Amino acid sequence: MTITLTGKNQITIPKKLITAMHLAEGALFDIQLKGNRLELIPLETVEKVFSDAEYIRLENIYQKEKHSAKKVTAKDIDKL
Repeated sequence: MTITLTGKNQITIPKKLITAMHLAEGALFDIQLKGNRLELIPLETVEKVFSDAEYIRLENIYQKEKHSAKKVTAKDIDKL
């Protein structure tokens, strides 16, 4: 199969491949350079379902720490 790289550096994965790999909109990929090839590796994400007790615990942590949280700025991100 041949695909084309657009002017915005985008490619479209053919529907046959999407269907065969059971991919959906929003699927995440790791991309690796292997010699002169690009390898796309689908990443599986699993949605976490929280119990009521876990939600209560998370809310308590949030309430306790929300006033001490530091805002992250672009400068902070640039330091990484």
